[in-house]
Amino acid sequence: MYKTYFFSLLSVIGGVCMFFVPHEEVYLNTGPPGNDMIEALRVDHALFDSLLVEFVNEDGLVDYAGIKEHHALDDYLTVLSNTNPDELSEMDAIAFWINAYNAYTIKLIVDNYPVGSIREISPFRIKGLRLAIPKINSPFEYELAQINGESLSLDDIEHGILRKRFDEPRIHFALVCASISCPPLRREAFTGESLNHQLDDQARLFLTDTTKNDISEEGPLYLSKIFDWFQGDFADSKKGLQVYLSQYFEGSIRDQLASGTYKIKYLNYDWSLNEGKRAER
Repeated sequence: MYKTYFFSLLSVIGGVCMFFVPHEEVYLNTGPPGNDMIEALRVDHALFDSLLVEFVNEDGLVDYAGIKEHHALDDYLTVLSNTNPDELSEMDAIAFWINAYNAYTIKLIVDNYPVGSIREISPFRIKGLRLAIPKINSPFEYELAQINGESLSLDDIEHGILRKRFDEPRIHFALVCASISCPPLRREAFTGESLNHQLDDQARLFLTDTTKNDISEEGPLYLSKIFDWFQGDFADSKKGLQVYLSQYFEGSIRDQLASGTYKIKYLNYDWSLNEGKRAER
C-alpha cells in the first residue's frame, strides 16, 4: 500500500515538473526543427543596388563606360560566386538568379565594350565585325558565370534554372539582355522580400511602354517578341495570354483582354545596346 502511494506520488511530482519545463526545452525534446524554424540564408545585394542607382538612368538605360571604370560590379559578382543558391528560400532564389543574369550580362558587355549589340560579341570577326552564331558561339552560351563552383552561361541561368525550376513567368519582365527591346533595367536589385511587388511593377512598366508593347482599346495588340518566344510560360493559347495580361490593365482594355478577342501581332526585336547617359545624382 505504501509502495503504491509512493509511486503515485512520484508520478504526480514528475507530471508537475514536466508541466513547468520551459517551452524551449519542450520544443527541443520533440526532435529537430523543420526548415521553417531555421533562419534562411540571405544574400546582401547592396553592392548591386549602389551600382544600379549610379549607372542606370530613369529609362532603364545603362552607362556601360562608367561601369567599366568602376570595381563595384566585380565585387558584387564575388558575392554571387560565393553563395550557394540551393540554401535560399524560393523567393530569394528567384531574386538571386534574376540579379545574377542581369549582373553577368552587364559584365559581358563591359568586358567587350565598346559594342553596338550583345549579339556582336563573338571571337569570329568578318570584315571587322564580330558575328555571333547561335548554338555555336552565341554570347548567351558563354560560361561566364561562376556560382558556387559551377560554370554557367546566361542561357543556363534563364532556361536551365529560372524557367525550369520556378513557375514564375514574370521573370521575363525582369531579365535584361542588354538590348533596347528588353524590359528596362531596374534601378535596384531584386530581393525575395520585395519580389512580388518588383515583378508586378516591372510588368506594368514593360507593358505600358509603347516602344515595347502597344496595347490600345482598338487593337490589334502589338506585343513584344518575348510573348511569341515564351508564350507557353504565360498561357497555353493566345487567348490565355491576353487573359494573363489583363491583370495589369484597368477599364475597357482590361475587359477586352480578359475576353481574349484581340488579334495579336509581334514587334520586331531591337537588339541595339541599351546604353544611355548616367543617371542624375
